Amino acid sequence: MDTKVTESFKRDFQIIKEKGWIESHRIHDTGIGKTFEDWIGIVENNNLLADYKNVLEIKSTRELGKGMVTLFTKSPSHPPKVNSHLRENYGAPDPNANNLKTLHTTFSALKFNTFVNKFGFKLEIDENSEKILLLVKNLQSDKIIDKEIYYTFSDLKKILESKCKYIAYINAETKKENENEFFNFKKAVLLSGLTFEKFIKLVKEGIILYDIRIGVYRSGKNKGKTHDHGSGFRFQKHNLKKVFDVEEI
Repeated sequence: MDTKVTESFKRDFQIIKEKGWIESHRIHDTGIGKTFEDWIGIVENNNLLADYKNVLEIKSTRELGKGMVTLFTKSPSHPPKVNSHLRENYGAPDPNANNLKTLHTTFSALKFNTFVNKFGFKLEIDENSEKILLLVKNLQSDKIIDKEIYYTFSDLKKILESKCKYIAYINAETKKENENEFFNFKKAVLLSGLTFEKFIKLVKEGIILYDIRIGVYRSGKNKGKTHDHGSGFRFQKHNLKKVFDVEEI
């Protein structure tokens, strides 16, 4: 990792840490990262460049929060309009979305999961064709009904190299006052060491999971259309040191 970049980040983090409680710039889980990035002058982006000086990717979490850490979110390489294909064919009516179909499910490469007692999802690594497949099984017939959804190794390598090579993982305390949320940036760690080969190994071991989060617009001009809430590869927080080399700041 570039020493100048890490030392610069450590200085910036210390400055913000010393400010104590800072009002959030956004609601929901993205608030911590967005607030931190605003304070250190990072412009929000969806490109393949890392957040901090094009080297460090910024990730954040609420202190004592549960759940998963997102490695990256990206739609599968194939087929075109894959999120609509998944939602329309395998989603379930959602009472919170006017009974329009949504698809929220998490699975691994170890075994098929169960979604609404109808479909099972599983990752499969095909090293010959250099793909990670998202298999779908009909649980009633016990037959695989879809094996055409996949990520290419080349697409995965590209995003891993740009977004997961070096990461600053920030932890914050939170509180609310008059409906406004405030963050106290307590600590950060630097993460590195995740190669593509290690990524594949961890997928095979079921440590890195796949999380589908496909919803639907409930109103407006896009009502009824697919809304991707960030499907991608994730892992449980307690597995952090299995995925990355960790340097405490």
